[in-house]
Amino acid sequence: MRIVGSLARSVSGLALLLGAFGALTSAAQARPDGPAKDGEAWTAGPPSHHLVEPPEPRLFPIAPADPTKEPWFVELYPEYRVRMIHIDPLELNGVVATSVGWGEQRFRLDASMGYRGIGAIHMQVDALDGVIFGDNGEFGSVPEPTSGVGIASRQANNSGWRVGLMPGADPLQIESYGPVLRDIAPIAINYLYGEVILPFGLFRAGRQPVGDVGSVSLNDGRTGRNLWGASYFHESVDRLLFGTKISELFNVIQGGPGYVVDTSLDDGVFLGLVYDYLVEDEITTSADDLEGFSVQLDFKWRDPSQLLGDAFGPMRFTATGTYRWDERFNTSIFALPMRLDLSIENFNLHGELAYIRGTTRELSAGFAALTNAAVTDQDLALTAARVIAEYRLCPLTFRLEWGFADGDDDPRTTTPLTTTTWPHDTNLGLLLFEHTLAFQSARSAAVGIENLRQVEAESFPLTEISTEGRVTNVNALFPQVFWDVVPELRLKAGILFAWSAVPVTDPIQTLLAWDGTEIKDDALNYHGGKPGNYWGTEIDLGVEWTFKRMFQVAVETAVLLPGDALQDENGDAVPSWMFETRFTFRP
Repeated sequence: MRIVGSLARSVSGLALLLGAFGALTSAAQARPDGPAKDGEAWTAGPPSHHLVEPPEPRLFPIAPADPTKEPWFVELYPEYRVRMIHIDPLELNGVVATSVGWGEQRFRLDASMGYRGIGAIHMQVDALDGVIFGDNGEFGSVPEPTSGVGIASRQANNSGWRVGLMPGADPLQIESYGPVLRDIAPIAINYLYGEVILPFGLFRAGRQPVGDVGSVSLNDGRTGRNLWGASYFHESVDRLLFGTKISELFNVIQGGPGYVVDTSLDDGVFLGLVYDYLVEDEITTSADDLEGFSVQLDFKWRDPSQLLGDAFGPMRFTATGTYRWDERFNTSIFALPMRLDLSIENFNLHGELAYIRGTTRELSAGFAALTNAAVTDQDLALTAARVIAEYRLCPLTFRLEWGFADGDDDPRTTTPLTTTTWPHDTNLGLLLFEHTLAFQSARSAAVGIENLRQVEAESFPLTEISTEGRVTNVNALFPQVFWDVVPELRLKAGILFAWSAVPVTDPIQTLLAWDGTEIKDDALNYHGGKPGNYWGTEIDLGVEWTFKRMFQVAVETAVLLPGDALQDENGDAVPSWMFETRFTFRP
């Protein structure tokens, strides 16, 4: 189900913290002027207090007021990325997708235009997102190549790949689904919204990122959200947002008329209020509308050393309460994500928790059609968490990551739904979740969707069975080490030990095999075997080289040693490996 990856999209991070007075957001978001100096690492914006960092994500800026410049501004931040990927095999216990390889690309443009120190309109546009190299397809079909003869092709087309039904295959069999070509729209608008800095806070309206963070609750998909792999998905929402530095309100009251307002974004208490319009459907009725409201408090302590001692660095604690509701499916869901950051000398600790509870009948409406069961209100009890500890022993950084997402080994709608997924682009390793599980779960989802299509179901929750690379049902340890040889060169290694939170169960195949009584003896994993408790062990290696601040090359490789959760009915699952080369141009 969607839940932490989707229901938590209204669990707004607001992590770019919301302005208060004057031009407070602009200073934190403005891009540094001038070219990078020789030997300068690839970053954008002020340095972070975290020890190990990917390239700094680019956030939308409001240019600061500057009497020496024209008041109106236009800023463009382009990025072009090429990925060359090879996986052998993609399918661990079959012959449909053994050795696979492809090259894909994406151009992204972040654009801001507005009045310095006052406000701006922001837009993010992607072009050729996921388009693979070449002139691909068959003449007379979709996608269609530009020429009916490959050797005569003079132009590449806009094709990508997905998991789909192979020609002439039985749509109700998992083995019938594999990599197939698809047509891709050349241009997509991800975000488009306006914001203005008012005397008492910041106001935004329009199609916005779910939050300017990458966590187990939500991820905006910007480059720089991961230390392993690439970000490729954007999460957006149509929303109204207001934020203010609420601590200054009390300071003004206490300080009186002579008090000078502190407009900094790294110290104080910030309040965010959000209204999300998630589903509208028929405009003649409000019964099918899905809406959400969120409140966030963000506490930042820039210099705790004065009270706690010189060893302590900046601290931050964020808590968000969000509520979603609709009438059509009797949805009522509450979520409480929290984040904590603290640093003590060379030690950093980062913690996240996503807690979601509620009820809805939207999911059971689809599953009931699959099993001929009654449509009922289903309880939701979802939990995800992550803890990261880092210690720097120059020039090495040791990092230990624990990741958790709850699972569900009983897919019946009469029991609480506990399947929890991290959002897209909050990665855990390179291969297991990003590719292996993504492929096999997409095949299972396709079979379930075909079954629902044949009975004309009202809801299609099975689309969320396809993980699309998201982390789910996991209890993992991921020790890593990073060696910054020089500022431009980084070597990295990690070993992912991935257990499951509960026995790994494919909800679709299990429900289709269910005999109507006890479900445990009918349960199957995504590969047709019995549910297991260990996903496997993954060994990750990588090297990154940055030239100036304009160009980066990343080479990453992984080996997956599958556990019992990935074995088929014969207990078979072969090891898999991948190799990726990534070129990113980021002027």
